[in-house]
Amino acid sequence: MATKKVAELVRARDSVLGYRMGPGLVAVASVEGERSPAGRLVQLSPEHLTVCLQKPTALKPGQRANVVLGVGGEATALRAEVMKIHRPAPKALPELSLRFVAPQLAQGRHIVSMLEGWRDKGHLELPRASPIWKERIVRADRIGRIFEALTARRCRGRARSEHGDVELSAALFDKYDARVAWEVRGGVLPPGPFLLEVYGFSSVLRFQVDEALHEDGLWSVKLPSELVRYRHRRLRRAPAWGGCVARFAHPLWPQVRVERELMDISYEGLSFATEPGEDLLYPGLVLSEMEVELPGRAPVYVKAEVRNISGTSAGRRCGMKVEPVGDATAWRMLVEELSHPNTRVSGQWDQGTWDLYERSGYFRLSGKTPADFERMKAEYRDAHERLEQAPRLGYRVVRPVPQSDTVEASLSWLKPYSGSWMAHHLARHLPAGERCRGTAREALRDIYLRGFEPAQTDPDIKWFLAYCEANVRWVRFTALDFAEWYQHTGQACVLNFHLMEADARREWVMPEGFSLGEPTAEEKQALFARLERTRPVAYREALDLVPERFDLAGLKQQWSGAKLGRERHVLVARKDGRAVAVGVMEAAHAGLNLFHVLNGLRIIPLVDASLPEAQQAMLALLAGAAEWYRARGLDVFIHYVEEEHRDYLGEAKLTDLGEGRIWILSAQLLPDFIEHLCEATTPRGGE
Repeated sequence: MATKKVAELVRARDSVLGYRMGPGLVAVASVEGERSPAGRLVQLSPEHLTVCLQKPTALKPGQRANVVLGVGGEATALRAEVMKIHRPAPKALPELSLRFVAPQLAQGRHIVSMLEGWRDKGHLELPRASPIWKERIVRADRIGRIFEALTARRCRGRARSEHGDVELSAALFDKYDARVAWEVRGGVLPPGPFLLEVYGFSSVLRFQVDEALHEDGLWSVKLPSELVRYRHRRLRRAPAWGGCVARFAHPLWPQVRVERELMDISYEGLSFATEPGEDLLYPGLVLSEMEVELPGRAPVYVKAEVRNISGTSAGRRCGMKVEPVGDATAWRMLVEELSHPNTRVSGQWDQGTWDLYERSGYFRLSGKTPADFERMKAEYRDAHERLEQAPRLGYRVVRPVPQSDTVEASLSWLKPYSGSWMAHHLARHLPAGERCRGTAREALRDIYLRGFEPAQTDPDIKWFLAYCEANVRWVRFTALDFAEWYQHTGQACVLNFHLMEADARREWVMPEGFSLGEPTAEEKQALFARLERTRPVAYREALDLVPERFDLAGLKQQWSGAKLGRERHVLVARKDGRAVAVGVMEAAHAGLNLFHVLNGLRIIPLVDASLPEAQQAMLALLAGAAEWYRARGLDVFIHYVEEEHRDYLGEAKLTDLGEGRIWILSAQLLPDFIEHLCEATTPRGGE
């Protein structure tokens, strides 16, 4: 089995090694000892070639042969070894693949020179990346938001037609006349119709243009009624800075040392400008070790594979897929430093963040005062010291004021469920007298991006969630609107709830006739059936309210390894032995969330919630929860009120912390949400 897998990997690599020849190229190769005429050259790189033969060959894998490569009137003799013979299709002619034996440096440069010449003449089939995501956008308000952001950032694009491509950039968005104006570089737009392609934050947007008008030096087109968005990467590439370089010895010719400054970088790839004739790079080339270094930091080592050599206005660009060698932590830290230079996730930011919560008004949310949180300060510090050693379970993102311990903005992240990450503790405020570095929108975008993108690399990630205030315009504009656009797909949901705080210390009275106990197997089945009928799949999956992960066993083990506590306990309220409602109680390590949102009770009635017995059952579960939390040393706990019928709240005497929305988003939608976030946070005119 292992041998078969290795063989498949070799075949897959050979299929992308170098370049395939286009139909317009007349290039042939003849193999010494073969009686058949020269075959058509199919694929070529400095380390191999593939020839389409006119008839079957007697050659066998492992045999060595001289190959004569002919192009036009020129011929080149090459020493090679047969790798494989195969037919790409049942009735196709056989193809012979050979690998060059101990190729000389001069031979490698000659082949690269030929390939680059053929490329310039359009004779090569260049590797094409298939989009991993395609989306039709037809909502007029969303299309308007997108073009408002594209023009504010002056995003680049191309007009594509049979007459050729014309480069342009977005210049002006007129929402009243529903038109977009473009600045054209070195040409004019075709008469139409033509395709207009715009490069967004991490995707490509395309739409059809029927007519373009030239007005006041700009080309104006009608706002489209439909956009198609394409994405080719799971993770975005961020521009590299600070003189970060990649350096390596060529695997075929070690005397060729390459050192190039990076253009962009991500967790899974990077790119740099290249001179193919000097660097001898081509698609499929594998580097067992490449050094990446940012001045002032220790170098990081990665394995790399050349995925493409593309043409730009400034020359050739080499795109590589990379994978860290050994411990991935150093590579992750380097990528995050380059991708998010304005934010930090490590360091002593406890006091700076606490000061931010005080001056921003965060400690005055939901009727609280700063004095209510003072006793939790030591717990908060302890919890974040533990998270510092366990970034796969949580981290705090801060945007500090330059050369200062003052924090302008902060957002914390936790992994409270098996495949879900939760955003919480959002605050932003620039102290009086501090120099403004960009807009408030840009500060919030920085901390969101720094939080979301590392979580994307968690192999278990499936969902993102947050408990949001219901009436904050920023939250509505950025998070809630987006989730509501996708609710119909099952990949997102927004649910209303009311956040209530209960005092675990006071005396609670058990309603008459009720008893509490752990659920039986039948009662658990009834609970899951009720959840399936009343809650969307995104809610059940993201909160681990499904049979296979209900006990949080795997998650609790991860938290325990980081010396952090995470619990879930379930009680059933029964009347006369019959289950009426189920309470799911959860607790997390002290100090992780200052509003106790992870120390909460959610109640799921098993009968009609409007019935008096259901209301009494909820009171019974609140009493049982108070005892459970009190035993864990907690003075208060949260109750998520998700049912419409709430008569029991009057008797429960809870503190109202306000109306909220639980926001849940599939990780598959995150690249689109990040794009939307960047559109929403792009400064508009006057900001």
